Amino acid sequence: MIDMKKFFIATSIVVGAGIVVTIASIAFLLRPANISQQEAAQIAIEHVGGGRYNRPEREIENWQRVWSVEVFYDGLVHEVYVSMNTGEAVRVEIDR
Repeated sequence: MIDMKKFFIATSIVVGAGIVVTIASIAFLLRPANISQQEAAQIAIEHVGGGRYNRPEREIENWQRVWSVEVFYDGLVHEVYVSMNTGEAVRVEIDR
């Protein structure tokens, strides 16, 4: 038989830890960036070779802060991840 008191205490610790991690992640993500949204969009367009873009969004990619920029070019959607610290295009996904 499960001791419900212990179950609720263990669940609270896990949930509590999850909330702390979430708050820490949000704080990490919202720190000021060295590369602005506009700069990230320009870098993404240059990386793809042209096109138009949607507003860049803040994300975490491989434990680094990036701008995710959707660039529409030549009938394809290129999602370019631009490092907020260095301005480097760290990854690109292409959707048809």
